[in-house]
Amino acid sequence: MLGSPPAVSGGTRAPTSPARGELRLHGVTHDALRGLTAELPAGAFVGVLAADPESAHALLQCLARDADPASGEIQLDGMALTELDPVQLHRAVLVAPHDADLFEQTLAENVAAAASERGDLDRALAAAVADEVAAALPDGLQTRLAERGSSLSGGQRQRVALARALAADPIVLVLHDPTTAVDAATEAKIATGLREIRRGRSTLVLTSSPALLAACDRVIVIEDGTVADSGGHGELLRRNAAYRAAVLG
Repeated sequence: MLGSPPAVSGGTRAPTSPARGELRLHGVTHDALRGLTAELPAGAFVGVLAADPESAHALLQCLARDADPASGEIQLDGMALTELDPVQLHRAVLVAPHDADLFEQTLAENVAAAASERGDLDRALAAAVADEVAAALPDGLQTRLAERGSSLSGGQRQRVALARALAADPIVLVLHDPTTAVDAATEAKIATGLREIRRGRSTLVLTSSPALLAACDRVIVIEDGTVADSGGHGELLRRNAAYRAAVLG
């Protein structure tokens, strides 16, 4: 395994400075994706509803550079991801999966694990409603978690993992189903907190949550591996029956 070639080749360039956080996909084809063209404007909060889970998985792979498109290109501020140094790219574009593992450390150490100099741990905890998780634990933020966070419930683990991603404060944050294990009231708080803490920073959320989609500036609908529709959440609910069925059940 150690002798196997890397899945992707590394670039050498650094992202533009100061970074704007504009993400563009041009004709991206990879696995279930079929010529996907979309844009995340700098500083925007954009939702993605993918009817096919395989399309969502393929998109996440490409954005995280776990794989490169068979054709097409993804750009960050006008520079192809393939040209960028992988370490610097991953600092700029953070892809946070919904099933992220936690470490066998304190809750505070978990949240601070990848925190940037700009990251505000208290704000990140509050935005993810992970401050309520800490309040329920015997030693609060200093409570030591079991391996992979198994001492927490699924919803608690999700909130702590989300707080960790927010504390990293990347130029572009990509979230995949960050609220699937939390109740509706908590999800609404998270939607409000996310939009506030990421104000001015680019955020892409792959989800079918009506609360999160309602908080987005715009929603992109992916069907059959390509963009089938886009618009505001309320607009899509009114005119797109397939979107309405996927979001509201």
